[in-house]
Amino acid sequence: MSPHILIVDDSPSFQKMLSGRLVKKGYRVSCASSGEEAIKIFQTEDFNMVLTDIILPGMSGLNMLKLVKEMKPEMDVVIISSNASSFTAIKALRLGAYDYIVKPIDDEAILFNVVARTLEKQLLTVENRRLINDLSEKNRALQETLDMMKTLNNVCAIIASTTDIGDILRKLVESAVEQLKAKKGYLLLLDKGGTNFSMKVCVGIDHHLAKAFTLRHDQGISGLVAANNKPLCIESDIPAALTLRLLEEDVCGDLFSTPGILSVPLLVKDRVVGVVNISGRSGGKMFTDTEVEFITTLANFAAIALDNAGTFYRLKKKGQ
Repeated sequence: MSPHILIVDDSPSFQKMLSGRLVKKGYRVSCASSGEEAIKIFQTEDFNMVLTDIILPGMSGLNMLKLVKEMKPEMDVVIISSNASSFTAIKALRLGAYDYIVKPIDDEAILFNVVARTLEKQLLTVENRRLINDLSEKNRALQETLDMMKTLNNVCAIIASTTDIGDILRKLVESAVEQLKAKKGYLLLLDKGGTNFSMKVCVGIDHHLAKAFTLRHDQGISGLVAANNKPLCIESDIPAALTLRLLEEDVCGDLFSTPGILSVPLLVKDRVVGVVNISGRSGGKMFTDTEVEFITTLANFAAIALDNAGTFYRLKKKGQ
């Protein structure tokens, strides 16, 4: 949509001349004959810039300029006046005017140049703001990644310091839920025959439910993740194809919270032995790629620790 310009001048002939030139140039134009009328229009419509005379009936152009800048500080106002005194120009600029044009405007190129520069400046301001926001977002994401890496290192160090399988599994789930600011998390392990899942660790889930829980290896979200051997991230809108899977695993609606469900396989020596499920993001945020990578890496390290714990247990048993 073409830029919208508000012209404020009490001379109908000047309004007609100025608006005609701008419309021919492709701009949208609205006109007001006083500062009071201009403020009313300004409050109900969106404009890219304002062109105003200083001497107006009632409210002066300078007072109108002041009100416009108070309502929308980013709005650019150009003064057009037959009063060419430097004092008036300086006063207008101090009140926030972007530029000053002296009447009569015999050369329309002067008008078009000022309008084009004003609009170009606005585009640059918008682009700079976007770039700053993008940079801030990237810095924030980088800081989150660094924080997750620190947490990952700390958790991995704790996991590596124990050979207790229960401690390893519990630390894995608790750290995942805490770092991702989730509401619920649980870990399923397959039995020796690889037939059924049972729940070994849970956070935010009733422990009686966890004790009684069982799921066939090919059912539910966990069964799908175990079969495909890759993480699955579900946003707030659950695909129809996964709805049945969710109902198979979470019959009563007590295991998963929305928005955001993340399910990650647990591998030991390239064999899926379980699945970690995290769900329910605070603030309604979805899981990011960095967070998925964090949980995947944590699960892989925990799997190594589980394998080492199993080896330690077998050696200990053999030595008895």
